[in-house]
Amino acid sequence: MNNKNKPISVVILAGGSGSRFSKLNEQPKQLSKLNNEYILIHIINNFKKYGLKHFIFPLGFKKNFFLKFFNSKKNISKYKFNFLKKKFSIKDFKKNKLNISLFDAGENTNKLMRILRSLNYVINNDFMVAYGDDLSNIKINQIIKKFYKKKKTKAIVTVFKKKSQYGHVISDKKSIVKKFIEKPFHQHPINIGNYLFTKDLINKYSKNKHELENDFLPILTKKKLLMSYEHKGYFYSINDKKELIVAKKKLKKHR
Repeated sequence: MNNKNKPISVVILAGGSGSRFSKLNEQPKQLSKLNNEYILIHIINNFKKYGLKHFIFPLGFKKNFFLKFFNSKKNISKYKFNFLKKKFSIKDFKKNKLNISLFDAGENTNKLMRILRSLNYVINNDFMVAYGDDLSNIKINQIIKKFYKKKKTKAIVTVFKKKSQYGHVISDKKSIVKKFIEKPFHQHPINIGNYLFTKDLINKYSKNKHELENDFLPILTKKKLLMSYEHKGYFYSINDKKELIVAKKKLKKHR
């Protein structure tokens, strides 16, 4: 593994269309307020809590909304943004600020290609990737610890055991109901992102038109290069306005 003392960059995937959430002329869901704070800042703050302070945004769909947000003098002052150019050195990195790298990755670029195009901005060989519409209190330090502890580990994916939205009914062959199970946990945990990858891995196994979840991760799995870290705190995925309302109510319980 590379030098563990170097800053670990975080690529935040927030350039998708979000068609279920907003219309073309509405702001992206990541810039919606959730209990008086932007969803995007909620995500950033959880990484910041564990000392990660470099965030890369491969922009695409609705990029002008993000540019307006980051270039706002009010937000620059409030969140202490420090913008890094493409060809920056470690001297440009400010430990007491949020170091931000913004670039246009293209509107129709899939997630894996956004990650691949972000590599020019990644400081260290090792970096993290987060979805821009998921809220959680993941212990980032535990992911990093596991990554460096296992010498053969090349990548980590965070998983979460999620409860079913519905109660299950168990019946016999004659359709006689034998048992009710009220909203059980799914048999297998779900993928909630918060990946830890290396540049070398991305460059070696990502190909043109590959998708992150459908192609790249199965390749790593087949080659036994991917480990999982199970998150046991809270997790909310915000795909539409209904889920945003639910998250607002539930997140108050965790404060």
